Amino acid sequence: MKKKKFLIPLVFLMIVSLFLFFAGGSKEEKGAAATSEKKVEKKAEQKAEKKGVTLTILTMTGPWISGPVKQHAPDWEKKTGNKINIVEAAFSDLFPKIQQAAATHSAAFDMLLVANIWMGDMVGWKYVIPLDKYIKDPEVQYDTDVPDGIKKKNTFAGHTYGLICDNDNMYLFYRKDILGNKEYQAKFKEKYGYSYHVPPQTIDELIDVAEFFNGWDWDNDGEIEYGFVRSTKRGAQTYWYSFPWIAPYTVMPADKAGAPGVMFFRPDNMEPLVNTPGWEKGIEKFVEMGKRGCAPGLDWVRADVINEMILGHAAMAIDWGDIGPNSHSEKSLVKGKIGYAMPPGTHEYWDWKENKWVKTDEVHYAPVHCYNGWSWYITSTCKYPDIAWDFIKYMISPEISSYDVANPFSGFQPWRKSHLTNLDMWVKFGWTREEAKEYVQNTLNVTNNPNAVIDLRIPGAADYEENIYETLLTEILAGQKTVKEAMDECAKQWDDLTDRLGREKQLKFYREHLNLR
Repeated sequence: MKKKKFLIPLVFLMIVSLFLFFAGGSKEEKGAAATSEKKVEKKAEQKAEKKGVTLTILTMTGPWISGPVKQHAPDWEKKTGNKINIVEAAFSDLFPKIQQAAATHSAAFDMLLVANIWMGDMVGWKYVIPLDKYIKDPEVQYDTDVPDGIKKKNTFAGHTYGLICDNDNMYLFYRKDILGNKEYQAKFKEKYGYSYHVPPQTIDELIDVAEFFNGWDWDNDGEIEYGFVRSTKRGAQTYWYSFPWIAPYTVMPADKAGAPGVMFFRPDNMEPLVNTPGWEKGIEKFVEMGKRGCAPGLDWVRADVINEMILGHAAMAIDWGDIGPNSHSEKSLVKGKIGYAMPPGTHEYWDWKENKWVKTDEVHYAPVHCYNGWSWYITSTCKYPDIAWDFIKYMISPEISSYDVANPFSGFQPWRKSHLTNLDMWVKFGWTREEAKEYVQNTLNVTNNPNAVIDLRIPGAADYEENIYETLLTEILAGQKTVKEAMDECAKQWDDLTDRLGREKQLKFYREHLNLR
């Protein structure tokens, strides 16, 4: 996960999105999957063995994300006689470029290596094709080597449109040596009246432990350290940093909610959940952590989170998996000292159907796939989809992907089951087998959690989450609004946006995002 920040202007998004959804529409609307599948079948006559074909990929400017493509493409070109042309763009320019290509039916790009959270938009524009027939290829090992949590992120409206090559979710990082210190554990028990778990299991316990380790020199290096670090600045992905706090209080078990990971809207009517007691309590805990367990100030950004952990200045953080590889960099002072765990849960959640709190004996976990990850797509304008698939298959193969997820310069996190057993590459990049296994296992545990939330993949997602919610969240953090005031305003703005984009269309997309039929 690298540079997962985007800001799409509201008016521009709405105008372009509405044009794409309605332009050229017939009275008898056909599903995107059915239409695209016919195109794929027609183009499938172009054999993957054809040589001399140049395919163009759009992705983010490197070194991360595009770096692995540049590294591996020459080998594939040598084997196949075809060529790969890489078009790089700044992250903020990727989505507009895709919008423009889709609106003009441009054949500029054959493949996309872009955000999984844009899947709903691209499916709605009929700009990407379903890959259902391709993943049946036994070389992909899709049924046996791809976890269910990854398959869910690859799927929209019951069809596979994208293929994750970077598995993004947020989880807990903690200093094993510091939290495991017996003297500190005894002092904590004396102060708080209970013994904490290593790692903390609930949000309340996490806040207590962070408070205990906040503001003193617990590693005896002559500097003051902090208990917890997070992003708090507007435009610095702060909304994603709040989601792991909100989800355990908001997400109901799938058998009660009707689908796993329901967090943003009710799936029956698109009523926002942002001003329900679950969301509000999660934000209150996020605010409480800032007052009790963090360094002062509201100008913290993601780079600070990583640096504070790997330089030994913070005891804990909830972040994407990049802290793991960065803890083994030359800059790191904590190599081998970082532990990995499920983001803490709760002993209660808000039942938004019955409007009541439900208490649980076991810890109720609900990790969030913030951003979901980088995914491969084949465009509907690609003239040689079979050849494009051959390249994607090469890039996501167990052999190539095992190298990429261990490489700290790729920006990719583990996503195959075999990444847990093929640990040679991790050792090559400076890990011990034991620590690499712990890191990958935790990543897969978070991925496959039955309550895991897949980040929002509907038109206007950036406006719902970043332009509206994060603006109000940072006003809460700055003390300008109460949680209740801000979340009531958020719900109103979300409803207004849904109505402008078309409530029935948005509900359809949201249900397809949840793979509800």
